[in-house]
Amino acid sequence: MLKSENTTSLSVEDNENIQRFVHAGFVEPTLKKDGIGIENFLQGKVILITGATGFLTKVLVEKILRSMPDVSKIYLIIRGKDKEDAKQRLRKEIVDIELFKCVKQKYGEQYEEFMWSKLVGVVGDVGQSNLGMEEDFATEIAKDVQIIVNGAADTNFDQRYDIALQVNAMGPCNLMDFAKKCRNLELFLHISTSTVKRNSRKGRLMEEMECLSLRDGRGSQTSILTEAMVLEEEMKLISDYKKLVEHNVLTPKMKQLGSIRAKEYGWDSTYGFTKALGEMLIDKRRGEILAPLVIVRTSGILSTYKEPFPGWIEGIKTVDPLILDYGKGKLTGFPLNPNCVNGFIPADMVVNGTLGAMAKHVSMGKKADMSIYHLSSATSNPIVLEDLFKFVYQHFKSRPYFSPSGRPVQVSEMKFFNSLPDFSTHLWTSSEAAQFSSKKMFEFIKFKEHAEYLATVYLPYAFHTDWLDDSKTRGLIGSMSEEEKKKFGCDAKSIEWKDYIVNVHIPGLRRHIWKEKGLSKM
Repeated sequence: MLKSENTTSLSVEDNENIQRFVHAGFVEPTLKKDGIGIENFLQGKVILITGATGFLTKVLVEKILRSMPDVSKIYLIIRGKDKEDAKQRLRKEIVDIELFKCVKQKYGEQYEEFMWSKLVGVVGDVGQSNLGMEEDFATEIAKDVQIIVNGAADTNFDQRYDIALQVNAMGPCNLMDFAKKCRNLELFLHISTSTVKRNSRKGRLMEEMECLSLRDGRGSQTSILTEAMVLEEEMKLISDYKKLVEHNVLTPKMKQLGSIRAKEYGWDSTYGFTKALGEMLIDKRRGEILAPLVIVRTSGILSTYKEPFPGWIEGIKTVDPLILDYGKGKLTGFPLNPNCVNGFIPADMVVNGTLGAMAKHVSMGKKADMSIYHLSSATSNPIVLEDLFKFVYQHFKSRPYFSPSGRPVQVSEMKFFNSLPDFSTHLWTSSEAAQFSSKKMFEFIKFKEHAEYLATVYLPYAFHTDWLDDSKTRGLIGSMSEEEKKKFGCDAKSIEWKDYIVNVHIPGLRRHIWKEKGLSKM
């Protein structure tokens, strides 16, 4: 049997030969003695990444280029009119943004040359067959690509049903179809979410598939439907529904349809249901591709903990709308269980854990099957919502937001409510609405509608009684060398929540969302 005690001493040609034997099933790969081999597993690799302009995907690309610059090429699927439009988006939304400043400092005047030598913007859309790519280009990529990372997702909890289903369920199907054409494929990785769990699930959620089939509970129907049947039925429902609804009310009606259908199947949101369906479709079709498959589920993702620098964030995530409204003095309470555990996790830890899982399963070759990893703090280092908002209060108490008139906004500790009616009553009584002018009354009503909308969206997650188990992730961390743990830290146990929330995450929000200056780590 062909084995190597230390693959780092072998030539590139020897390593390629070993990989060919491994992929042919002749030998069992062994992990390096010095850990998983994260720093080197991407050497010479060609990667295809979807969802290229998303927050988490950008952090992933930055980490790869900064820590593993020997990667051969990264194809980034970007929506655009044509190649030039995709290239301009790639420049504006990746190459030129602050996130990559460490890479820019490293390469100096050669920065752009380096970036364009590694990144290729590809016009495409995961919701379309062949990923919306030109036929010739798709054929070229299929010949070269060795790793596929699906980061494409529509994360709006109440998105239009047709859009969410197209991206979150049909997208994975289209990617699996494309993966079948990739003869050199070594890994298919799908980024998912903790919200794939059914709303009936309680307690510890293991790193395993949520379910293998769906029971349609409408009326007296009790037949078991396969995932493919569900997708086909829902796409037909959407098509028929569009014919019946006037165009000017299509968006709210389509959002309403998504919420109804998700709840009928047993999920809290359109987002959760469509992502769960996408996962299950991948699971059912995984035998069609000759490569290991990894699903990474994350809890609520927050700003970067350390890398490439603390507090970087783009867009408003998870609990951030509540934090920002609270800091401006608009939101003084919210319906939630103060003892509810949420597995918030910084973006760079998610990326590091993802790279660790990728390295492990690429090294295992085709002997690997499918693995699910939970990247979450819920089990290893939980933070309850009461503590979270205590830290938010401490931040804004010491560093108040200044209103447009230049006055510091004074905040009081967040109040918690047990129901939506109690929260709505609080909004009226705390506002002194009777004293408002007509203009102020209009502004208040708009905010009340906004706050009640947030409460409706967050309600299932503010009172939930489940949490993600992370046993496989703990095992992954245990397989890392000490050097890998430093360079690819993903251990939620290391998070010091008070310091992170008070001195990193909220200053990051204020700097990158509110565009305040001088708000780096306090």
